[in-house]
Amino acid sequence: MAWPRTDYTAAYDKLANTFDRSLDSKLWPPLLARSPLLEMVSTFDVDRDYFEWENQNVRSRIYTEASSTSTDIEGSTSGTTLVVSDATGLEAGAIIKNATRATPVGTYGCDELMEVTVVSSTTLTVVRDVGRQNSGTGSAIHALADTFEVIYTPKEEGSSIGANLYTDVSLVGNYTNTIDFSIQVTGTQAASKRIVADDSIQTQLDGCMRDKKNELESMLLYGALNNGANAGSDSYVKRTKGIQNYLAASGANIDYGTNDVTEDALNDLIKEMLEDNVDENDPLVLVSDYQNFGKIVDFGMDKVVIGQTETQWGRTLTTWRSKYGPVMPLVPTNNCSRSDVFLLNMKKVGLAMFRPWMHGTLEFKDDLVDARRDRFLCELGVKVVDPLYAHALLSYITWS
Repeated sequence: MAWPRTDYTAAYDKLANTFDRSLDSKLWPPLLARSPLLEMVSTFDVDRDYFEWENQNVRSRIYTEASSTSTDIEGSTSGTTLVVSDATGLEAGAIIKNATRATPVGTYGCDELMEVTVVSSTTLTVVRDVGRQNSGTGSAIHALADTFEVIYTPKEEGSSIGANLYTDVSLVGNYTNTIDFSIQVTGTQAASKRIVADDSIQTQLDGCMRDKKNELESMLLYGALNNGANAGSDSYVKRTKGIQNYLAASGANIDYGTNDVTEDALNDLIKEMLEDNVDENDPLVLVSDYQNFGKIVDFGMDKVVIGQTETQWGRTLTTWRSKYGPVMPLVPTNNCSRSDVFLLNMKKVGLAMFRPWMHGTLEFKDDLVDARRDRFLCELGVKVVDPLYAHALLSYITWS
């Protein structure tokens, strides 16, 4: 069958003399039509193969007690020392409370509030049960490795700028990499009725669009940076770094311990993201392979019946709602490993376009090969903003 339409990409007769012509408007639509994941990713232009962006380094509201250091508020009603693993952004005057467990004190059993009076490296001096009827005498329930949440940080009248009021941004970078595909018709095909050559190109192009969709999704999720790559070097293949490598870092919201896809595990990751100041109104999506997608569809299967027509059996879902609020579209793809489920903030994921889709042609007159060969090529890279707190990953899922 001949081409059904000509606005997706140039027809056979229109491919000549188009070297270095940008084909983005022709090739991206059929690619995005095949991939809901890619369709959600924003694109932007860069002017070189190494590009940088800013991470906001938003101040945390949650601080974790150092598990390797003894703290004298543990099991004590009068201890005043709390050692945390990282005190960045924490100021004297902050009011904090235990976010891991209830710590009732006093006649009315209110959770204990503590005032931070001194921040010395990672060691905090606190006033116990501050501003309460039991002031000065706290709860003995605090335990090793508990987390503590900042309620707020009041300021004195006429105060100066706080030492930690502003947290500087940091620059993060990545490389672009080149991807391509080729189609070919022989001299005999080209000399045949034009519809025959068109059919061959259409068939090849359809297959290439499918392959490039898979390659781009895989690159987005699992791109592996070549640490030895230098711009202009002939010794290395320049590669982009994918989402997983940005998330698999110390301090990121990653669950390596559950080893299965459960509602509790996903909800816990959402809770961590929200605690890290992620806006629940941001465009969050959940990306998985089809097997793990099926596990999510089965959540609540024994408790909730969803709509069904008389002529249809089965159930599926298009979105999942966390008990903490965010509603997340489900994006299944075979290009996500069965070991992973990604919770992504699509506001903070992008594709950097260095070279748009371009087209070059070799014919018999160029190299005396009895064929016409067309190569399509582009160069792009992956951008992941604030990977340590804006996204999450459920990984090390058991499967066979």
